[in-house]
Amino acid sequence: MPDRLTPDALRAALGQRPFRCFDEVGSTQDIARDWALADPPAPEGAIVIAESQTAGRGRQGRRWHSPPGGALLVSAIYRPALAPAHMQRVTMAAGLALADVLRPLLGDAFALKWPNDGLVRGRKLCGILCEATWLGERLAAVVVGIGLNVRADFGGGDLAAVATSLETALGRPVSRVALLAALLPRLDHWVARAAESAIVAAWRAQLGTLGKRVTVYTAPGQFPSPSYGGVAEDVDEAGALLVRLDSGDVRRVLAGDVGLGEDE
Repeated sequence: MPDRLTPDALRAALGQRPFRCFDEVGSTQDIARDWALADPPAPEGAIVIAESQTAGRGRQGRRWHSPPGGALLVSAIYRPALAPAHMQRVTMAAGLALADVLRPLLGDAFALKWPNDGLVRGRKLCGILCEATWLGERLAAVVVGIGLNVRADFGGGDLAAVATSLETALGRPVSRVALLAALLPRLDHWVARAAESAIVAAWRAQLGTLGKRVTVYTAPGQFPSPSYGGVAEDVDEAGALLVRLDSGDVRRVLAGDVGLGEDE
């Protein structure tokens, strides 16, 4: 397997950062959460990384397509001092870290999509999943999961129309180890700034969703359901999307998915 994520290659790239690596796991998120809650707990910034996942997940329980060797699949452990209402800022931090690394490679072809995706010319390149664990009112840890398609081959199936990989976008090979070594310091940087309101403005500037017509797909059981359309105008301090409806009213969307330029 090219560009294999071996312990030796990772140690050389990551220095003293604690990590655990696997050929195959159910989910790096689950392993990282257990490590974060262990005795002794995982140190700040420790990561779990795998060549493939059999039960990888995205938001709202969706499966994450991750064939062996095709993606960067990493979960990082942090304990930021954030109020529960501002936990979405950890997702902002991860998005900004990805933008810091991918924008120099892809230019304006790369943009963040609210709330947790990275796109290349409208096709999904990467996704973010942040999961917080609380012990009473104390934040035990936030596990920041990032799945980045590096050389995944989506062939001619349904996924090819909506997803892409970094090597496909660049037309050249990419080292996953070098990519990880560049990404993690930026993730550390932005998570450390998550309590600052400036992170919202920085994230807003990277969102390709704003100013576009969107369809909001609400989660089952939420009102209104199942979808509605409008123009994505802004985001607020908590990371909610502000959508101006055709009626002129503005609706605050904190949970749900959006489709860009889709009809209702």
